[in-house]
Amino acid sequence: MRLAIIALLTSLLAGAFAAGTLKLMILITDLIWHHPFAASPLYIFAACTLGGALIGLTRQGSGDVQTIAEQIEDAVDPVHRKRQDIWLIAVGAALAVGFGGALGPEAGLIAVVTELAALVSLLVARSAAEEREIGEASISAALAALYASPPGGAAYVHPEHTPGDWAEAKARSFVYLDFLAAITGLFGFWLTATFLFTEGFHRIHLPDHVPPLDGSDVLYSLLPGAFGALIGAAFLHARHHATQAVERRIPNPVVQSTLGGALFGLLAAALPWVRFSGHHEFEGMMAEAGGLGALALIAVALAKMLACTLCLSTGWRGGAIFPLIFAGGAMGYAAHYMQGSPEPVVAVSAGLAGATAAGLGRPMTALLILLFLVGVQTAIPIAVGIGFGMIAARFSPRMAH
Repeated sequence: MRLAIIALLTSLLAGAFAAGTLKLMILITDLIWHHPFAASPLYIFAACTLGGALIGLTRQGSGDVQTIAEQIEDAVDPVHRKRQDIWLIAVGAALAVGFGGALGPEAGLIAVVTELAALVSLLVARSAAEEREIGEASISAALAALYASPPGGAAYVHPEHTPGDWAEAKARSFVYLDFLAAITGLFGFWLTATFLFTEGFHRIHLPDHVPPLDGSDVLYSLLPGAFGALIGAAFLHARHHATQAVERRIPNPVVQSTLGGALFGLLAAALPWVRFSGHHEFEGMMAEAGGLGALALIAVALAKMLACTLCLSTGWRGGAIFPLIFAGGAMGYAAHYMQGSPEPVVAVSAGLAGATAAGLGRPMTALLILLFLVGVQTAIPIAVGIGFGMIAARFSPRMAH
């Protein structure tokens, strides 16, 4: 009971800290991009290159490109992390988002709540097991707040199990505690966000859909789900090979991230919409997709994944879920054009689910996140897309995000 109370109170603070961190990232983004010169291709290139150099400076002393899964594994043992390293990760992640990186804000949120968990653990934890539980609860809370999905946030912290292992995992009390912590963190985020944000951050808004329950949703989800899984798998392969090439040929982290920023800046100067995570740009893509053809939408998806790959493989800190949702949605819309389905919302939902499940490499976690982030009205096409994503992930490099 004592540990549960400590973990839940820490999770409430973690949700509040997540809201504050997101607000800081938005302020940095506004400072860099919301002025008359920001639309200039030269400015875009210069800003992305400068951002890469600054991010590289926060990575001094570590040539390896850390994934979100590796960061979570470090974060659940917060007391033994160097405090300077935690804050450098937080600053680097805030710069990555602020300078327009095609990635989500996960890395910065995890770093900030890791520091919170470390402080709490130093004050009250009585054992390494308690320190780990406080760390896991805090990360669950922060990710639940970001994705508006308590089960998704809790699932992200733990490895996915086979059916035989799942029963054993359920018997362990920390799984339930992390889920409660995720709910508490979401509440803390919501409470703080009401004072900090003027518009909502959560949800991927799709047109309303009433499932006909005649099997047509499954039928019209097959091609889009396969398309989404393909773009997710392509991203995994591209990121795997690009990261290996960068780490093998460019050992200096400042050069890594600066080069990544320059290449990303060239792409963004030509296609400014590849900047940012894709979360807030999703509705614009949907609105303009009606005037695009299937080939143009496929090109949109490929460009977004290329931008995300350039950032992540060169040490820009962040997550890939929101870029995958954007690219998968574009692929789903392309499939909608090809098959002539009556409602694009079914195809888009299946496409983004296929891309997320494949690119994340964790289908159950992707399902739990998307059901809350997108909505249960498209549960059938999401489930179909998740199925294709599972298949694609089995034949792709394992690199969690």
